Amino acid sequence: METKKIHFVGVGGVGMGTFAVALAQAGYEITGSDLKLYEPMKGVLARNKIKVIEGYESTTLEQLSPELVVIGNVTRRDNPEVKAWLNSGVKFVSFPEAVRTFLIQDKTSIVCAGTHGKTTTTSWVSFLLKELGKNPSYLIGGVPRDLDSGCALTSSDLFVVEGDEYDSAFFDKGPKFLHYAPHFLILSSIEFDHADIYKDLDHVKSSFEKLVALLPGDGLCIARFDDPVVMQVASGALCPVQTFGMGTGAMWRIGKVVESEKGIEFEVLYRNRSIGTFKTQMFGEHNLVNLLSGMVVAVNLGLPMDKVRGIVEKFHGAKRRQEILIENPILLIDDFAHHPTEVAATLGAVRKRYGERKIWAFFEPRSATARRKVHQEEYVKAFDSADMVCINSPFKGTELAEENRLSSDILAKEIQSKGKMAQSFNSVTDILEFALPQIKENDVLVVMSNGEFDKIQEKLTGYFKK
Repeated sequence: METKKIHFVGVGGVGMGTFAVALAQAGYEITGSDLKLYEPMKGVLARNKIKVIEGYESTTLEQLSPELVVIGNVTRRDNPEVKAWLNSGVKFVSFPEAVRTFLIQDKTSIVCAGTHGKTTTTSWVSFLLKELGKNPSYLIGGVPRDLDSGCALTSSDLFVVEGDEYDSAFFDKGPKFLHYAPHFLILSSIEFDHADIYKDLDHVKSSFEKLVALLPGDGLCIARFDDPVVMQVASGALCPVQTFGMGTGAMWRIGKVVESEKGIEFEVLYRNRSIGTFKTQMFGEHNLVNLLSGMVVAVNLGLPMDKVRGIVEKFHGAKRRQEILIENPILLIDDFAHHPTEVAATLGAVRKRYGERKIWAFFEPRSATARRKVHQEEYVKAFDSADMVCINSPFKGTELAEENRLSSDILAKEIQSKGKMAQSFNSVTDILEFALPQIKENDVLVVMSNGEFDKIQEKLTGYFKK
């Protein structure tokens, strides 16, 4: 009997929630549970009439009779609801295994992977192929600004997915992307991250090597030429490899770049031959190469490059990826940056576009890696493009031993030692009391966190729009 009734444990996450909605829209009977629901996912689930139980209780089992339970990676074996499902004998799977079963099936899978840029790239490839008439299925680990949702289940033979290297579930400690049967694989970057599950860079590399090994002989690996670790990993592919990037040796590369406050005009070269110029509203060289990688996918699917030009101009990226929230009287930008490479890229891109305007950086060390001291020294250089740096104390920092925890106080002092203005704080209230009296018209405010950051974006928006 075909599975029709599916329950999601941890349905409030962006990936889980959008996947649940896509299945509901496809005719499956979907229920969900989570510790607590927040907007926007709370409203999205309600609008799609998905019954959700808040709180994890063993009694949830008695209220539902699903044929399959999908368990998210944030839930643990000792979760009372999870224990009840395990004891019930109902079939259960991890989130990525469910994706493979219900979304990939026999489709051509296009996996967008890498330490940085994968959400934007997945959004771009999905949007580009949709605009080119291919109407792909897709699953994005964020909220795209140019698509109706982060997940779609269509009749197309193409599936685009964000290839996350994080683990799948408590019963499946392998990375999610190993479930996604790649035919096309974009590798944008490989660095040490997720210090809670990976020991070092070699450990991270080993996961990506396993992913590359899954590519069939008639597949394609699209590898970032400027990242030496990516090139090492891609060398193990048994299928063709096409390189992209900024460097002269790349098969596909970015040529001449002209930037203004209105956006970027950039040239694309194939084997050092210009194939034209394109325009984008997005920030930074890192986004130019993200766009380029999607173009490589389109060309290798036989789609005409001349039709791509107008689509590039229409693409805005994903929410919380250098998203402009206010333009006057100040410029407020919300960004997901948390790794030092991302922080440096975001602030460098903002500096390049806005020149001499004063740049404020508001940073929350929130991710499992950011709040550890593994990148303490790298963060000192990451803020070079900012004029004033406000660093909040690490999120739930007391959960970590002091010797393992990033010190926002030391970070601020080390940034100061380079002649920059920097200050550490214990709360968003303290940050705002310090910053608001000093912020001037035309200043650029960049908020960086992979989480809520105590709603500092909303508080800044409310203050400057009143």
